[in-house]
Amino acid sequence: MKTLMKTTERTSLTIACLLFVATALVAPLASATETTSFSGRAFAVSVQTPVTNTLTFADTGQLPPSGGEIDATLLSVQTSVATANVLLATTMGSDSTAESQAAIADLTLLPGSANQITADFLISESIATCTGVSGFSDIANLQLAGRSVTVSTQANQTVTVPSVLTLVINEQIVTPGSITVNALHLTTIDGIQVIVSSASSDISCPPATPPPPVTKDFVTGGGWIPANEGKATFGLVAGFKPHDTTPRVNMVYHNHAAGVEVKATSIDSYGAPSGNTRTFSGKATVNGQSDISYTVTVVDNGEPGAGNDQFSIQLQGYSSSGTLAGGNLEIHT
Repeated sequence: MKTLMKTTERTSLTIACLLFVATALVAPLASATETTSFSGRAFAVSVQTPVTNTLTFADTGQLPPSGGEIDATLLSVQTSVATANVLLATTMGSDSTAESQAAIADLTLLPGSANQITADFLISESIATCTGVSGFSDIANLQLAGRSVTVSTQANQTVTVPSVLTLVINEQIVTPGSITVNALHLTTIDGIQVIVSSASSDISCPPATPPPPVTKDFVTGGGWIPANEGKATFGLVAGFKPHDTTPRVNMVYHNHAAGVEVKATSIDSYGAPSGNTRTFSGKATVNGQSDISYTVTVVDNGEPGAGNDQFSIQLQGYSSSGTLAGGNLEIHT
């Protein structure tokens, strides 16, 4: 979650790679090495129809057992059964925690049909630790066939149109040490299946003492802020990921009313002006023009992100900032 702060002196972050190995004697003259293992995956949207294979967009793929962090972003997707903007997915594992997040904006399912489904913004998160699992979805302005759908606080809310479709909202699939959260899961009578904002996390913990923490400092998140009497949506992963010694970035931003589309192509600096604030800058492609300088500042003010976290972006001749009206930002240290 985040507030707006001016860029201050760049904070230098040094990353030390700390690997833990727990060895237990299981038989005379034999030993087995036990470590915490992770798995996870996140994607923004997947589409399956009777005439196509499954198409998945902004997909991290599977997290390796050793953990780390994988992310994917996409400015937009256009298919016959699903369209959306500003897609983000990230999955990670370290320090006895596996975590995944997926977010998407301006969603339309079954476009042009009598049962068209729309939502302004959707985000899902899943967390698996050695003591349990948890997850949630946040969906803004969900509509089916032009009518608003009240989203429950409970998991696995189901809406049906008899003999036409079934829509599961905040779908949560839980097994020991594992959880998958899908913001929406649509199936139709004629064989269409669409999953939106899917976040899966899994962990396997040894009985020994947990591994020492891995040094890291990065921020992840997606959401939207009011802008130009409309909204601006974003998805980002930036900073020093587990085991990295240089910062990396994956960021997309779209101001709908102003017609500004941004995709970061590099990161030159990453700093921590305060404990809950991160600032990073580099080069981006803006409306198709490359090598444009950007600076982003985010503030993580805790849970929930909406109404608390803050996002700011500065470009040459353009700036926008505000408190998140939807979504979430999280600093990982």
